[in-house]
Amino acid sequence: MGLFDNSIQSYSEQALDAAWYKQQVISNNIANSSTPDYKAKTVEFGLILKEAKCKCKYHTPDEDGESRVSFSVSTTYETNTNQLLNGNNVDMEKEALDLADVQYQYSALMDQMNNNYAMIRTAITK
Repeated sequence: MGLFDNSIQSYSEQALDAAWYKQQVISNNIANSSTPDYKAKTVEFGLILKEAKCKCKYHTPDEDGESRVSFSVSTTYETNTNQLLNGNNVDMEKEALDLADVQYQYSALMDQMNNNYAMIRTAITK
């Protein structure tokens, strides 16, 4: 097990990747807000935990006995927004709120990663 091979690090990296992907999809929706017949996409991601040795239903160790955390990311077309006359269904208010939300999540995850590195740095220097 390496210095950076822990579940917090893995969780944070996957969450950052998922948040980055969501930002890209939202930015693409905003960029295409006036494109005729463009259908907005939405990204949902959630934590997938496998069955565990702790007898939890969704959290299991891998082959090497370590518990791993992974994310499920799915992209779908937005269906609950109104279409404009040109067939476009991008709701700019919703996209702006979603973008602010995912930027907040990304910032919180970066803070968590920085705190993890600070703890490692403190342990090495003492």
